[in-house]
Parts: sequence; structure tokens; C-alpha cells
Amino acid sequence: MADEQHIVRSVSWNEVFSFTHILKSFKMAIHPSKIILALLAIILTCALGVSMDYVWSGASDSSVVRPGEAWGFWTAPSRTAFLEDKEQWLEGTRVRSLAGMLTRMTDMTAKDATRLAKDDFGDGLKRVKKELDRSYEKALTTADDDLGKEEDRIGALPEKKERKKQLKRAGKAHLAARRGALQTYIAGANNLEQLKGSGIFAGFMDWQGRCVSNAIGAVRRGNFATGISNLLTQRGSMTQAAQAVQNRTPFDASANNPEGYGLLAFVAMMFWGLWWMVLTYPIYSLIYIAVALAIWSVLGGAICRIAALHAAREEKISIGTAVSFSLSKFVGFFTAPLLPLGIIVLLGIFLALGGLLGTIPVFGEWVVAILFFLALILGVVIAFLTVGLVGGAPLMWPTIAVEGSDSFDAISRSFSYTFTRPFRYGLYWVVAAIYGTICYLFVRLFAFIALLAVHFWVGWWMGAAGRENYAAGAGKLDVMWAKPTFESFHGPWQFEAMSGSEAGASIVLAGWVYLVIGVVAAFGICFFFSAATNIYYLLRRKIDATDLDDVYVEEITEEEAAPAEAETPPAEEADAEEKPADEDEAGEEKSE
Repeated sequence: MADEQHIVRSVSWNEVFSFTHILKSFKMAIHPSKIILALLAIILTCALGVSMDYVWSGASDSSVVRPGEAWGFWTAPSRTAFLEDKEQWLEGTRVRSLAGMLTRMTDMTAKDATRLAKDDFGDGLKRVKKELDRSYEKALTTADDDLGKEEDRIGALPEKKERKKQLKRAGKAHLAARRGALQTYIAGANNLEQLKGSGIFAGFMDWQGRCVSNAIGAVRRGNFATGISNLLTQRGSMTQAAQAVQNRTPFDASANNPEGYGLLAFVAMMFWGLWWMVLTYPIYSLIYIAVALAIWSVLGGAICRIAALHAAREEKISIGTAVSFSLSKFVGFFTAPLLPLGIIVLLGIFLALGGLLGTIPVFGEWVVAILFFLALILGVVIAFLTVGLVGGAPLMWPTIAVEGSDSFDAISRSFSYTFTRPFRYGLYWVVAAIYGTICYLFVRLFAFIALLAVHFWVGWWMGAAGRENYAAGAGKLDVMWAKPTFESFHGPWQFEAMSGSEAGASIVLAGWVYLVIGVVAAFGICFFFSAATNIYYLLRRKIDATDLDDVYVEEITEEEAAPAEAETPPAEEADAEEKPADEDEAGEEKSE
């Protein structure tokens, strides 16, 4: 019996290598229902930010975001130094720059220009813009007039060959003059945009968009982890003498970037962008994050519910059913990430009150010294909650979606799984990150090829209608929509080179391109939720010994069950039921 041999006929690789369940996330993420929900959440979140920027724009100058502000916040030695430098830019540098433009471009004196820039900055911008437009139109008219005079002169030449040669030369000079005028106009318009600044949400999205674009470029170059040490050395590196320079240094990672920032550096700076917005504009951030969290609690919770049933039973439910579930569990989805955060803030306030006691002479320092062990205990609790929140947050919504439970169960399970199996949990996310990056790049490549094909074929004949005053070889479509690249599907606006009709059409065209961008972003979000759901199932099976197909299913309500119970039985069954009763009655009579 000991030498008996057994033949292995098949191997369940999903059981041997449990992490392969995560590979189902791609199939789950491309489900149309999830994509639609994620795209709707993205649109609503962006609409919220644009609306709040419109409301905040007239509040005060302090809500104006300067170019590269998040990077300036990173290099600032402290928040106070950052705010002081921004105030100096708002009240000093920006005003002087606008006053200089007004003095050069209008008939205003330096004193009047400075007064206008201080008292009504918006009106000063409008005057400069109006003068810039007038100068551009004048430059184009002058170029056309010069070409007409040159053509008249050339037409009087006796030799045909010489006339043809000089006309060609005059045409090139005319084209160069128009392009020069356009470049001057674009430079002036860009300077105005720099002085004008942007809204809070617009500045935040600009920063995040740059980080995402550069992160994609870093992955394409195979750069994942370099540049982090250099990034850390620049933290708080701004000196008083170098503030003006470093605050305007953009955080960039182009192919020519000497620091060679990699993927992890840009991911870290994306989180930093959120931290910058929260600390610099706390009231705005509090309102925006609360409303955005409510939006994602409904739509993100619905995505997790679809993923939960898809992963466990290969069952696909409708969008309405998923949203109905998330609405019924809205309180749990909304409060799950907020409760640990609220406790952390509350404990921090207790520690701050202890620090306030420490300001009392003699008595204060002794109280702090004697009771410092309590502060250490609270610090340990804060550390526990912080690590649990950061590590377990991705599991909170899948917990509610799978178990049909509340926020307390979501917090308990997510914290427990994070601390019980930290290395396994980390390994799962490493697999998800690598596989997710490959899938995202594939989807982005697919979308890029589609957009590139559309740009090529649609622009085939539109290229004949070139915009001679824009750039050499630029067709009509190139001006309305610049040729897409893998990092950027839609380039910067080029309204300066468009007619009024082209400008309006380019906005509509951009809407379709941004819809494609939104779908690609929605896929990334759906993959994250799908991977988090699969990871939750795997950890639950390992820790709680629960089957992968065990998922909460809502019971049929009494109203739905009532019609089924009210159905009358068939006639034959009714007769069969009544017959024994009749026979019993007959037997009783007979016995009597």
C-alpha cells in the first residue's frame, strides 16, 4: 500500500495559484454596465468641480490657482511660507506684470496701469486681451497689404520667369509674416492665461492630468521606480532667494528630463495633488469631497455589486438593480471610509489639546511630561487606524457589496484582513497592479489607434483646406483637433488659428474625443473595483474559510411572493384534496 502510485490527470491551477483569480478582473472590467456607471460618475464629478469653480471664482483672489502651484507647495519649507509666497504673487508679481503689459500695449501711464491692475485686475485683463486681438488683426492686415503691394510691383516686371520666382518668394514672406503674427498672439494669450490663473478644480485636474500623462510615458520607457530619491530631496527645498524660480518649475518627466522620474514618483505626486488641495483650500475641498463621495458611494457601490455577483456566480445584473442595491446600502458605503478618518481627527484634536496645556508656564510642561505615555498610546492608535484605513480602504465597498452588510462590518473585515495577512494582501495588489497596468495600456493603445485612424482618414481631404497662418502642413482638422498622441488624445486648444465656426465645431469635436478619454478612464476605475472585489473573495476564503461563490443575495419581498401564494391549484388537485375529506365523512356516518 505504501508503494501504491497515483496518477495526476489534471491540476486546478486556480486552487494552486489562487492569485490567478485576479486575472478575471479584465473580463469583469470591460462589462458595459460597469463602464457606463463609472463614466457617469466621472462626468458628475467633473461637473461638480466646474460648478464649484464658477461659484468660487468671484469669492476672493485667494481662490485663484497659480501655474504649478502644487509643485510650489511641495518645494515650500512650510505651509505658511507657501501662502506668503502666493500672496506675494497675487499682490505683487501678477499686478506688476499686468501693469507692464498695459503700459506697453495701451496709452496708459505706468501709474494709471498699476492702479487699474490693483483695483480691477479683471478689467485690466480684458483691456490687454482686446488690445492683443486688435494688434493681431492689424498684423494680419499689414501682411496682406504688403503682399498686395509686392504683387503689384512684381506684375510690372517684364520677364515671366522672374515674376514667377519673386511671387513665390513673396508668398513665403507673406506666410512667414502671418505665422509670426500668430506666434506673437499665442505668446501674449499664454501670458494672460498665466496671470489669470485657474479655478481650484481646474488646477487640480491639470496637475493630475500631467501626472497621469507623464506616468504613462514613464511606463512606456520602462521607468518604474527611479527619481524618488531626487523627488524627496526637493521636498521643502525652496529658499527665500529661489522662491520665484522654483515655484514656477513644473513637475515634468519628459524624455529629456534629467531626473528620470518613474511611475511610482508620479503616483506619489498624484496623491500629493489631493493633499495640496485639501490643505490649501480646506472649505472647498470639504464640500467637494463630501459630494463626490456621495456620488461614488452610489455609482461605485453599484459597480462593486455587479462585480461581486459576476465574480461569484458569473451572474450579470442590470444597472437599475445595482443602483437600487447601492442606494439601500448608501449609509454604509458613504460612512465606511469616513469613520476611521473621523476617529483619527478626533484623537488628533485630543493630542492638540494636550499641546495647548503645554503652553502654560511651569505647570504645562510637567503635565505634558507626566502624561506623555497617554499621548504615545493615542499615537499608536492613530498609526493603527491610518495603516488600516490606507491598506483596507479598497476592501470596504467590496465587503458591503458581497456581504450586504454595513459600514462597521466593512471596517472590521478590511482591517482584519489587512493586518492578518499583510504579505499575501500586498502580493495580491502587486499582481493586480502589474496586470492592471498591462490591461490599461492595451485599452489605451486600442483607443489611440482608433482615434489616430479617425484623424488620418477624416483629415485626408480636410488637409487640403490648410490654415496657412498656423503651421506648415497643418490641415483644417489639425487646427480643430491636433493629431493625438499616446500620452494625450486631445492637445491644447488652438482657437487663435480658427474662425468662429471652426472654434464652435472644435468644441463639439472635443466632446467626442473626451468621451473616449472618459471611457478609457472608466475602464481603469472598473478594473480597480473588480480587482479589489476578487482580492476580497480570496482573503475571505483564506482567513474565514468561506467559499468563493458565497455572496449575499437579496430575498424576495412579501409583495413579490404574495401573488405566487395566491395562485389557485388545478381542478384535479382540488378534487384529490377534497375526496379524502368526503370519504372520511361517509365513514363516520356508516359507523354511526
